[in-house]
Amino acid sequence: MTEEKSKKHVLLVEDSPTQAQYMCLLLEDAGYQVTVAETGQKGVEIAETAQPDMVLLDVVLPDLDGFSVCHRIRQRSRLYIPILMLTERRTDMEDKVGGLTAGADEYLSKSFDDRELLARVASLLRIRQVIEDIYNRMESGEQSYQALKHPALTDRLTGVYNRHYFVEDLHRQFALARRYHNPLACVMLDTDLFRDFNERYGDSTGDWMLQGVASVLKQNVREVDMIARYGGEEFIILLPMTDLIGASSLAERLRELIDQHLWESPSSGNLHITVSLGVAAIPAQGIETAEHLVACADKALHRAKAKGRNRVETYEAWLEDPSPSRAS
Repeated sequence: MTEEKSKKHVLLVEDSPTQAQYMCLLLEDAGYQVTVAETGQKGVEIAETAQPDMVLLDVVLPDLDGFSVCHRIRQRSRLYIPILMLTERRTDMEDKVGGLTAGADEYLSKSFDDRELLARVASLLRIRQVIEDIYNRMESGEQSYQALKHPALTDRLTGVYNRHYFVEDLHRQFALARRYHNPLACVMLDTDLFRDFNERYGDSTGDWMLQGVASVLKQNVREVDMIARYGGEEFIILLPMTDLIGASSLAERLRELIDQHLWESPSSGNLHITVSLGVAAIPAQGIETAEHLVACADKALHRAKAKGRNRVETYEAWLEDPSPSRAS
């Protein structure tokens, strides 16, 4: 048993005592720390609080099905957690597609060979380590330090990243997501009627409003997420390890926070500010490049504005393929 493996925590979500005991012993003999959850809900709770290094997840559970558990873990986890789903059925394509769609990384029959299971666990943990190293560098302040060292990376007014640096990071994150088959989401945000706002209250109040919106964004996203000012009154957020549902949920929360916030301008009194947001994510049919991901989010944003503003719209299959010209 190596010191490295002894630190790896595997969550096993399995309702069969016999199967759980067998797999627990197998993994512990290989040097892993194992926690067993007998129900789907308990598995979700442990994944959220303990943040294990990996999850082995049964498809059939007494309360929630494995697909729902997988989706909830993906939504609530701050960092990437590999998920290997297990099924009694060897060749059920519906189960395989359902598991992978819900966010699983691998799929394995319960009639597995011990060596194959351990090899898959080790492989997924290696992938996690690569991603974790990247996130740790981001969380340690390396990017913040570089931004302070090179002011050209940040927007002077709002303090978030500028468009140029966003595009650079977008391509890095997109390549990483495609390589490891992980979701990546993009949210575009536009402050509603900003030109009218500026004409009524003045440029200084408009600047104050943009700073306030940026502050709300910074306070309500994860450290691994990237916020940038994309245009005059537009912001863009890149969300690693987040699918369309999770990004849409965040976008709606941001919309509500800004809409319900009491904005007290130093020069203009209490003001009401709203925003419109467009969301796109991979994997999605037709989105093959980083530029297309941004273009799809932009298309959804324009739809939100066309439908009355102060709302969230997502890119779906019914939207025509957009031009990639915006992400450049």
